[in-house]
Amino acid sequence: MSHRTTVTARAAVIGILGVAICASLTGCADFYRQHREFQDGWRTGEIVEIGRANEIQRGGRTDCRKAASAEDLAVLHFAVLVDRSTGQRHAHTVMLDLAASIELGDIVSTNVVRCGTPIRVLLPARASGG
Repeated sequence: MSHRTTVTARAAVIGILGVAICASLTGCADFYRQHREFQDGWRTGEIVEIGRANEIQRGGRTDCRKAASAEDLAVLHFAVLVDRSTGQRHAHTVMLDLAASIELGDIVSTNVVRCGTPIRVLLPARASGG
């Protein structure tokens, strides 16, 4: 094998290793970000119940009704979000703001420990056939 071929082959191997390491680090960074967001209370799940505070039947792992003021309990609606992020179903009762346009079956993202965090609809029930 000539010197030029050896240098070219070595450069190709180094390039491939560089791409593999970069991809690996990017994947690790994404995993760490998702883990940190989970630890901070961010969940994605399906809306399975909506109503006034006293109408919600389902309990949950977290429940924003416990932190709500008497006025919020009387005026606002709440929703139960079921997530499967840990491989098990966990329910969370979240507070809806007055402008929220949430329907049963919507797939949403919100922070379940920071009550009052706006809920973002990722996939409306109409689009998912729910």
